[in-house]
Order: sequence, then C-alpha cells, then structure tokens
Amino acid sequence: MTLAANQILALAPDPASAKAGSQLSAAHHWSNLGKSDAALWGECQGSGKTPYKTQVDLNGPAFKCTCPSRKFPCKHGLGLYLLKAAEPALFQDGAEPQWVSDWLGSRQARQEKKADTAAAASTQDPALAAAQTRKREEKREDKVDAGMRELQTWLHDLAREGLASVRSRGQGPWDAIAARMADAQAAPLSRRLRHAGGLLYQSGRRNADSLVANELASIYLLTQAWQRLDSLPSALQADVRALLGWTVSQDEVLRQPGIDGCWQVLAQTTFDDERLRVRATWLHGDPDARWALLLQYAAGAQGFELQLAPGTEFDGELRFYPGAYPLRAQIRRQENTRPLVSLAAPLSDLDTLLDTHADALAVQPFLERHPVLLGGLVPDTADHGILRDAGGRAIALHPDFRHPWHLLALSGGQPLTVCGEWDGRSLLPLSVWHEGRLLNVDGDFV
Repeated sequence: MTLAANQILALAPDPASAKAGSQLSAAHHWSNLGKSDAALWGECQGSGKTPYKTQVDLNGPAFKCTCPSRKFPCKHGLGLYLLKAAEPALFQDGAEPQWVSDWLGSRQARQEKKADTAAAASTQDPALAAAQTRKREEKREDKVDAGMRELQTWLHDLAREGLASVRSRGQGPWDAIAARMADAQAAPLSRRLRHAGGLLYQSGRRNADSLVANELASIYLLTQAWQRLDSLPSALQADVRALLGWTVSQDEVLRQPGIDGCWQVLAQTTFDDERLRVRATWLHGDPDARWALLLQYAAGAQGFELQLAPGTEFDGELRFYPGAYPLRAQIRRQENTRPLVSLAAPLSDLDTLLDTHADALAVQPFLERHPVLLGGLVPDTADHGILRDAGGRAIALHPDFRHPWHLLALSGGQPLTVCGEWDGRSLLPLSVWHEGRLLNVDGDFV
C-alpha cells in the first residue's frame, strides 16, 4: 500500500532532501516507470548521460538508487514514491527488471541471515556469553569506578556551596567535571553535566535552578547505584550500565524474547547529539498495548538505515533491550507497511498518566522519558505554556516545545489527542491525532 505524501516526506533525511524530492515528483523527470506487489521502479535523468535507476521496496519502505548521493533516501527515491502517491496510473504492473529483482533478493537474503544470527544467538550458553563480556569490561569498570568517586566528591562540595556560588564561577567547573567523566568512559554523564551547567545561564528558562537541582539529584542517585551495583536486580543493573555508556551488543538484544504484533508509528523526532544526529521513533504495539522506542544514529549527511514514517503501521517482531522497564527495541521483522487509519493505543487521562509514571519509576528510578497518549487536552488561551484536561487541570508544556500556537490553532478550542513524552513535570508533545490523521510535530508543525 502506498503511503500519503506527508508520510513519504517524513522519511527524508533533511528538509533539503524533502524539497528536492518534491521537485522530482513530476512525470517529465521519469521514464520506464513500473510496479509490482513488492516494489516501484523508474529511471530519472540527472546531470549525467545515463539515467539514475531508482527503486522502492514497498514492504519497508526501503530505497536504492544509482545516483552518487550519500543521503538515504536520496531525492530520487523520494520523488519516485511521491509520484506514485500523486499519479498511480503512471505505474503499470509488470515483471520486475533484473536490477530490481536482484536488489529485492539481496534484501531478502540479509533478512534471512539476520534471522539465522538470532537463532544462533538464542542457543548460545548465557553463562559463557556473560563470562566473555565480563572479561572485556573489567578495565573499563575500574575507570568508571574512579570517575564515580571523583564525581561524588564534586557533588558533595557543590551541595555545601550551593548553586548560587557555582554560578558566579561560570561554565568552567562544569566543563572540567564533564571532561573528567569523558576520560572515565562515562560519556552520557559528561553530556548531562554540561547540559545542567548550561541551564544555569539560560535566564529565560522557567525554574532553571529547580531543573538543575533535579538533574543533579538524579546523577547523584546514579553514582549511588553504581556503588551498589552488585546488589541491584540484573535488569536494573543493565539500566545503570546503559546510563553510564555501556552499549548492548546486537547478539544480546537478539537473545531477548521477540514480541509479534501490529506496531503503530505514533511519533518521531530528530535531534543533534554532539557529532551525531539521533532519530527517536515511538511505536505502540497491539495486542500487548506496549510502547517501544527505536533509536537510530547517523553522522553528517548520512541517512538513517531504517525508514519509518509517522502515521503508519506495520506487522512485525520487536526485540527489546534488557532493562527493568524496557522501552528501547530493535525491529527484527517488518512487513506490510500501511497508513494508519485509527489508534489502537488506549487514551490516558492525567490520573492514569501519574499512576503509570509512578509505577514505572518504582522499578526504574532513572527513567528519563515516559511515552504517553493523552486525550481530551485543550490549549490554554491565556497561558500558552500549559494544556488543560477535561477537568480543567493544568499540564505544563516542556520548555523545549516551540509550537504552542500550532496546538492552539489546531484545537480551535476543541479537545486534542496528544502523543508525547512525560518527564514527571511537563509534557513534550511529539504528535497530534486530529480528524483521523496523525500530525508529527517535527514534520507538520514547521
């Protein structure tokens, strides 16, 4: 099934690619157009003598093109798919050309190899795998342990002096302790400390001191958890290690139980993390009513390997990373992608949100983002920093949310259904379900 134009444009690696793809969605750019149940294909004349051969695997969707672009999908892939959405009669059913069938075959072979790897991983002796992993990590643990002790001393000194005193010394002390955490191979803590220090100097930020205090308390709790790591449940140990920068191998994820179902793509946001671009996609699965977070990373103009468009759903299998409250997942199988026609996830109200979040924190006290689908929300016309539920209670919008006017215009005083992230104090909207359509903030609110 072909996606809608806005869903196709959501696959673009950047706004420039989306614009260029739209410009190539006219028939005069293309020749030898065709389609099958599995794929689209066509040839687009570029600057060279030979037209670029472009193809789309509809089960992904996935893209391939002979152009030299390093972006993924490239403008030609986006243009071909947009042309199919706008003028489907131009694409005649037919046998796939050899270059298309070869590509589809290679994709199928990779999927089968991935399945074989998963099967082999599931039969590996867990005790042997754990012993091998432990041996590799011993040196790193010593470095992290020394860094945690130094960080605790720094936090104790900060607690005695107070935030007001450290503010007068500028960003230097924060950068110094952040650099020490990087040396100790605890890069996530380095980023969090730099961010916390920066908050003190953002005069326009609401409750900056309170936000910094909460972040430092969370970091201190993490140092305490590290000191008592062996006494924690194994799932929570995995969370602590992840927060300190340990990565989980593909094999370890594949050893986790798989969950089959229909997965709805409810929100997606892309942001910069130092030298990388990060794409976070929230999925909700039926029949287990379970949330899943897919994180993808790309450097420079490189595109993201897996293409998921907000407002679509697919049949597939997910494997979740180990943790006390597992959210992050990998897609092991994805097929039959189609536009979303209704929401399967149950709508929450404020009371349910607070109860669910409290239950999650009880098992995973370091939870940074909690997905939620809230119904019956109306933007406050007097204070654009809050939404109100059906009972008139205020829900604060996250300070990073930049589109309160879009919400107000979309609502027109009527209730909205908002998908977003709750941090215990405020809501960061990521998408809105409105009149049978999912509007993603990153793509539709600009």
